[in-house]
Amino acid sequence: MSLDKLGRTRDRVLDAAGIQPGETVADVGAGTGLLTLGAVERVGPDGEVLAIDLSADALNELRANTQAANVSYLIAVAEALPVPDQSIDAVVTRSVLIYVKDKAAAASEFFRVLRSGGRVSLFEPINIRNLRLADAVDFSPLGELGARLREWNDAFYANPDDPMLDFDEVDLERFFAQVGFANVDVDVVADEQEVVGERYLNQVGAPGRPTLLERWQEDFAPGDIERLAGFLRGRTFRVRHVCAYLTAGKP
Repeated sequence: MSLDKLGRTRDRVLDAAGIQPGETVADVGAGTGLLTLGAVERVGPDGEVLAIDLSADALNELRANTQAANVSYLIAVAEALPVPDQSIDAVVTRSVLIYVKDKAAAASEFFRVLRSGGRVSLFEPINIRNLRLADAVDFSPLGELGARLREWNDAFYANPDDPMLDFDEVDLERFFAQVGFANVDVDVVADEQEVVGERYLNQVGAPGRPTLLERWQEDFAPGDIERLAGFLRGRTFRVRHVCAYLTAGKP
């Protein structure tokens, strides 16, 4: 995601959280601080921001990039927040639940830590809705190999054990409504762009995820990989990525 898009995502999530000076905000899955640093400006010197992340390295990088005295750093997962009940005014996240297998448990934790009247605002990729490679590019000229590529692509998206692919926007809304949140609103946004095959083969979609070429190496023979990669290299095709913004309140 470009810096410009990151900035727009940050602002939309923080705007929707309705953060006021003096409030306490939890940035769950803070990473290196995109939302945390924006939230610090909004809560002002009398407020507090809790930067929560599984990675100590990410939090150390965030700590090195801010002089703000009202940021606390906590190592934890979204499903078990080291925060007292009803102690937070707003929970914000960006691309966090895609790493969480039990998303309902995370939603329950957000509900637990929020005060009455608290808000949650988040951004999540809805990867299951993305335009699949086998639909973006016609692999039929490769014959039987092209057919196997389509089957492989479909199986990849059907993997029930992949937290990045096991939910859609309807599930996301349900997770939050079922734990007690009110006024749950989900806005789905699709972003289309042209991509060059070489970049598509080697780009990392999310931290810790293998590239397309690396995934192919697990399931295709070297000669097949060479044919598939050669077919994509030099081509330009359209891709579509789908994401959702969710807001909700605790009664």
